[in-house]
Amino acid sequence: MDQQKGLWAVILGGSSGFGLATAKRLARGGFNILIGHKDKEGTVDTVIRPHFEEIRATGVELVTHNVNLFDDDGRGELFESIQQHAAGKVHLFMHSVAAGSTRLMIEDRTPDHKGQAVKALAEALGVDAAKVKAAVNTAFHEKGADALYTLADSRIPYREEMLGEEDIQKTVWMMGYDYLLWGRELVKEGLCTKDARFVAMTSEGNEVAWKGYAAVSAAKCALEASCRAMAVELGQYGVRSYIVQAGITDTPAGNAIPNFDLMKAQARIRNPFHRLTTPEDVAETIYALTQPALAWANGSIIRVDGGEAISGL
Repeated sequence: MDQQKGLWAVILGGSSGFGLATAKRLARGGFNILIGHKDKEGTVDTVIRPHFEEIRATGVELVTHNVNLFDDDGRGELFESIQQHAAGKVHLFMHSVAAGSTRLMIEDRTPDHKGQAVKALAEALGVDAAKVKAAVNTAFHEKGADALYTLADSRIPYREEMLGEEDIQKTVWMMGYDYLLWGRELVKEGLCTKDARFVAMTSEGNEVAWKGYAAVSAAKCALEASCRAMAVELGQYGVRSYIVQAGITDTPAGNAIPNFDLMKAQARIRNPFHRLTTPEDVAETIYALTQPALAWANGSIIRVDGGEAISGL
């Protein structure tokens, strides 16, 4: 713990998922933590506060700000807090804000392959198709029959509204370039250590076209380009920049993606270890990135998925 004494980690989006798990892991390693997040006050009091108290119980300092990270007042409050508490001591900056639009770009007219398969199965069994569909959904959602994901109905539907131009602009800015803008300001103001580490999150949706993920996918590609630019231009200031590509993980942000329940089932089947990635898996990797051993991995996209992305069915 003494190894990181006095150092700080700044985490945007640190109240749940990857950000919270990383905050906990870094706290156990001796890092002081400064978190920016945006949640309802009721959620903070009933759900998030116990996690924050767990971090404080490790003996490190924890500073949190429940603000809108995408307006001037919220950003200003957070930046002033970093200057006050962690000037010259920010060793890790993590951008883990999920704020993108997951809407279809156009009306979905895909043929009803599921309905056709259920009908064929019902005819082969000599039973009503509605009973087969009900049985499939019960087995999938209540009995853990993951292999039925190709026939089951998702409980996370697409939104009725189509993807708009403003949705794309906001998503690409918030999830694609905000990491660069924050990182640049931290460096310009001299808030970082001489060998600081910057980390942001991507997903397999950076290369695979998931329906309803077009805006976020575009943002992830912009994010990865930002990381490469930061690795080159901030290197002269001692900063290392990384992107972590997590496997399918059961997080609040993930569960906002349409069809994510079906995606989780598929991931459990195709992953070599037949389980989902956990926030703690990711947190362990990010903690490792703060250590000297991985200082030369600058500009890398690091998969933390147990081999999921490279596995076929």
